[in-house]
Amino acid sequence: MKASISCKILILLFYFMFLAVSSAHPSKKMKQYKPCKELVLYFHDIIYNGKNAANATSAIVAAPHGANLTILAGQFHFGNIVVFDDPITLDNNLHSPAVGRAQGIYIYDTKNTFTAWLAFTFVLNSTHNQGTINFVGADPILMKTRDISVAGGTGDFFMHRGIATILTDAFEGEVYFRLRVDVKFYECW
Repeated sequence: MKASISCKILILLFYFMFLAVSSAHPSKKMKQYKPCKELVLYFHDIIYNGKNAANATSAIVAAPHGANLTILAGQFHFGNIVVFDDPITLDNNLHSPAVGRAQGIYIYDTKNTFTAWLAFTFVLNSTHNQGTINFVGADPILMKTRDISVAGGTGDFFMHRGIATILTDAFEGEVYFRLRVDVKFYECW
């Protein structure tokens, strides 16, 4: 009798384990959402290095104790905080007409790899787009592409939300980089 009850409990246990595993891996394809609006924009960051004040678009405003504010700190730039006001273009040419500005901060926040935390706004003022788009998230710089959140917007982007995929399109030492930002909105008002 005891063996029969134990056997039934064991069978029930395996049944519930099977249900748990099968529900964790559904056989049906999950619904794929389509963006309601997409944009591809480029922004160009030129860090002030003590010699390029005329064309610099960003500056180190905080650094580890004893560090220089014109040179990014060693050890993965940990502790540097940079503010920026970068031109945004429709293509990867710095000298193309700007369609707006990328304004915000990035903070190098990891001691053992190149990673930054981003918080910035695209301020767009062109014939095609008027308004702002707000972004926030972690940027593991060494990954080819990274996703950050689109937290909202104004104007043509009023209360839009979605994901921005960032790709480092080019960089020159530690003074210039260009990011390709592929914005996909999944909530459009």
